[in-house]
Amino acid sequence: MQAKLYWAEAEKMRSSNRIIRGLDAAELPNWSVELIGSRYENPVDRMMAEINRHQTEISAPPPAPTAEELRLKEWEQALARREKQLEELEKDTLKQAEERGQQLGYEAGWNAAHNERVVLVQAASTMEEEFERFKGDLSEKLLDLAVLVSKKVIGDTLAMHPEYAAELLNQVLENMQLHSKAVTLRAHPNTIRVLEAQFGDQQMLGNLRMIEDPKQLQGGFLLQHPEGEVDATLQTRWLRAIEALGRNNPLSPEDTE
Repeated sequence: MQAKLYWAEAEKMRSSNRIIRGLDAAELPNWSVELIGSRYENPVDRMMAEINRHQTEISAPPPAPTAEELRLKEWEQALARREKQLEELEKDTLKQAEERGQQLGYEAGWNAAHNERVVLVQAASTMEEEFERFKGDLSEKLLDLAVLVSKKVIGDTLAMHPEYAAELLNQVLENMQLHSKAVTLRAHPNTIRVLEAQFGDQQMLGNLRMIEDPKQLQGGFLLQHPEGEVDATLQTRWLRAIEALGRNNPLSPEDTE
C-alpha cells in the first residue's frame, strides 16, 4: 500500500515536469526536483534511511548555548540563591522574633509576679501592723474591762460577805501573835461595826483598839503594833493585785459601796 503511494507521488512530479516543459522554459529559473525513486530503489530503503536519520538526530549532541542563554541561566541561578537567602533570613528573623517575644513575655511575667509579690508583702505587713495594733487596743480594753469587773466583784463580795474583814483580822492576829500586844486598828466606820458584831465584845479582841477612819475603804484595815504595822487596807491589796496587769487604777469609795 505504501509503495503505491510513493509511485503515485512520483507520477505527480512527472506531470509537473511535463507542465513546466510546456511553458517558456527560457524565462523560468532552473529547478532541480529530486524524485524519491531517483535516490532510493524501493520504499524499504527510504524507511531505513529515515530511521537512521532520526537516530542520528537523537544521538547528536545538543547545540552549544548562546551568550544570552548563559546570562539568563546565571541570572536564574543568582535569583534562586537570593530567594534561598531571603527564605533563610526570614526564618532567622521569625526565630529571633519568637525568642525575643518569649524573653519579653518571660520578663513581663516575672515583673508582674514580682510586683504582685511586693504588693502582697506590703499588704501582709500592713495587716500584721493592723493586727498588732488591734491586739494592743483589744488588750487594753480587755484589761480595762477586767479591772472594772474586779471592782464590781469586790463591791458585791463586801456587800454579801462583810465577815471577810473579821476573818482577815483574826488571821493576821494569829499569824503574828498579836493577841497579847497593844494593837491599834484603823478602819472605815462601817468596817469597825462589822468587826464588833463578829467578835461580840471588846474582850475577844484583847488589847486591840479600833479607831474609825473615814478615809479608809470598807473591807480593809491598817493594823499598827509595837514592831510595825500591817497594811491590810483594801486599796493596797487591790493595787498589788492589778500590778501584774500593768495597771494602777485605785479603788474609790463608790467601788466598795
